[in-house]
Amino acid sequence: MIGPTWQLFDRVAGQYDEVVPFFAEFGAAIVEALAPPPGSRFLDLGAGRGALTGPALHRGCAVTAVDAAPGMAGRLAASYPAARVCLMDAEALAFASGSFDLVAASFVIHVLGRPAAGVAEAYRVLAPGGRFAFTGGSARSQGAFEAGPALSESQSLGARLNALFLEFDEFLPPGGSMGHPVDAADLLTEAGFVDLREHRAEATVHFADNETLWRWAMSHGYRAFVEDLPEEHRREFHARVLALPSDNRVLWRPSGVWSGRKPS
Repeated sequence: MIGPTWQLFDRVAGQYDEVVPFFAEFGAAIVEALAPPPGSRFLDLGAGRGALTGPALHRGCAVTAVDAAPGMAGRLAASYPAARVCLMDAEALAFASGSFDLVAASFVIHVLGRPAAGVAEAYRVLAPGGRFAFTGGSARSQGAFEAGPALSESQSLGARLNALFLEFDEFLPPGGSMGHPVDAADLLTEAGFVDLREHRAEATVHFADNETLWRWAMSHGYRAFVEDLPEEHRREFHARVLALPSDNRVLWRPSGVWSGRKPS
């Protein structure tokens, strides 16, 4: 993808999580799994439109939310006046060391230019004994995320989308799209975290039609993939999304949520 990641999210800020509440559903599940007690100093890293901020505030946390995209930060502040919202780079946080009890990042670390730097900053700003959690897979996973809706693989909207992205991946230019897989457990260990844990979060969203599915795809990070395709393949990809079978328009996505504790 050309240009910093935040520029794309700034462009889609008005539509992000507005087509269907995909990230909001994930955020609620993540905060429920972490179960922060009231009064916790909670940092939402790469907060977007507040998928973690809202549930954390509901639990009585003192929430600070940061995002590098001005459009996201502005809308976040308007939606959640009880949170402290800051325009900030996750790889260079302007907070004193030990400022927070819990740091969480939902679908953020893998799109950073330097994921390890973001994890190191989370470690730095945590108080001793604090925990950092983020979405991401790991070779250490116990494989507890395979179950889903009672659908065959060929009927799954998620599988059909995955296959379509895989098919068109070969047409991307070098360095195209956005984000790369990270090993969450390895990143946590390398930063100094201990007591690693793996939780589960998932979202199930329904699309009225394939046009809505397309609008959703263009309202978040998938847009980087589409825009980086050569024009002829971009048009074909669009047509193929609109032509997906209509027998199932339910998208189920699971994610591991890895966390580690900063030693006391």
